[in-house]
Order: sequence, then C-alpha cells, then structure tokens
Amino acid sequence: MNINDIVILRKHDQHHHRGVIGSRYIVTEIKKTELKLCAEESNDLCFYTNPNNVEPLVQCTIPSWVETSTHSDDFADKLDKVSSEVVALLKSKNKAYGNTALDPVQIFSRLDATEAICARIDDKIMRIKNKGINDQTEDTVDDLIGYLLLLKMSMQ
Repeated sequence: MNINDIVILRKHDQHHHRGVIGSRYIVTEIKKTELKLCAEESNDLCFYTNPNNVEPLVQCTIPSWVETSTHSDDFADKLDKVSSEVVALLKSKNKAYGNTALDPVQIFSRLDATEAICARIDDKIMRIKNKGINDQTEDTVDDLIGYLLLLKMSMQ
C-alpha cells in the first residue's frame, strides 16, 4: 500500500469505525498499524483505520494498441451525426424561409406556431403512413424529427 493509492473500505473494527463501508478513499498517510484515509472528493473527510479494513482498488493501464471503442461510443457518434444533420437542415430552412415556423406570418392561416407545427407533423405522419419508410421518404423522416424539435421549441 502506498500514499495516493485508492482503497475501498471493507469493514470496521472495534477501534476504527469511521468511514462508509464500500466507499472509495485515498491513502494520505501510512503509520505502523494505521492508514489515514481521505474521501476522494475532499480532504476534509479523513480518518484512521486498520490496513486490514481496506482493500486496494485494482487499477490497470490499457495499452495504447488495445481498441477501447464500445457500443456506447458508436451510439454516441451516430446520435451526434444524425442529430447534427437534422439541426443543419433546420438552420438551412430557417435561413431560406425566415423564422416562420416559430413566428408565423399568418397571411392565410391564423394558427399559432404550436398549432401550425402540429398540422405539419400530421402531414408528415400521413405521408409516412401512406408511403411507408423507404429511400423516397427518408427526407420526410428528417422533416418529422425537425418539426418535433420545433414543436419542443414552440412550447417553451
């Protein structure tokens, strides 16, 4: 056991009853029969315990040549890509048409922004219902996601 090692408090004994069993602590001092442990988050919470009351946290270093990508990384990357494409589409349409989705001009329709967006969502859902989801309706799916984001914005 060394200074700055991370340990897990596994038990108390008759002389040492401080600390939360199962919690992680940093070894800050080593005496002949005691260790001084401090909470990882703050050195304000420190106490002494017997070395037999703790278990070293096993840590290992993964060599740089080992692939560490996980499915959650893949998910996060895909989510970022898909959402950024929809956001870019919304920004492009906002630039071309102005902010008419959230601030409708109400020339022919008197619907407020939220109701107008809901009507557009209904149209997109009906197109998907009638045509299905395929290469020809992929833009419709992107539009639907965009309108749902606009709906969320209009409701705030």
